[in-house]
Amino acid sequence: MGAFLDKPKTDKHNENGVGNGLRYGLSSMQGWRIEMEDAHAAVANLPGVLKDWAFFAVFDGHAGAKISAHCSEHLLNSITSGEEFLPSSIAEFETDSEERTINKIKKGIHAGFLRLDESMRQMPEVASGEDKSGTTAVCALISPTHVFVANCGDSRGVLYRGGGIGFSTQDHKPVNPTEKERIQNAGGSVMIQRVNGSLAVSRALGDYEY
Repeated sequence: MGAFLDKPKTDKHNENGVGNGLRYGLSSMQGWRIEMEDAHAAVANLPGVLKDWAFFAVFDGHAGAKISAHCSEHLLNSITSGEEFLPSSIAEFETDSEERTINKIKKGIHAGFLRLDESMRQMPEVASGEDKSGTTAVCALISPTHVFVANCGDSRGVLYRGGGIGFSTQDHKPVNPTEKERIQNAGGSVMIQRVNGSLAVSRALGDYEY
């Protein structure tokens, strides 16, 4: 899913920061790809009424960098611009039951992913078919009381605590029986463990030809 260099670019971009009682670090390297296709987002203090929240995400791009770069810039806003995160909705979190609040936030994250994916279809390079890139995504939206993890594709989020893995996301791969059935029901096929014999993940942002 992309061209390769004669030798890898091994220069690393390192970053770290603090905020809301959190410390984070990240590192990225281009490697063999002709361009850097991966991207990230790290916001330890969200703006406005969500100032006590944080957001972190990793995007593993393929077939180009446009979609992963766009997602790194816009996924957070796509999530928090939904009705579930309006100031009035945030205020209700204080009085709603924990279950109701969690369901609202989960719904808002899900809607934000779908909203972003649909909006990117209108990007000129994408609409014309010039750009066919896509990206996986894994993100963590952290409130003062909860950590909400969402993923799309095979980038994996892992929660490590107490000397072991407490939680990990499930990869979206075409060989997963549930994913394979969904692909086939939509008119696609799974060959050599790939969607239509080409795409190695069963879900992604972008990749509109699939």
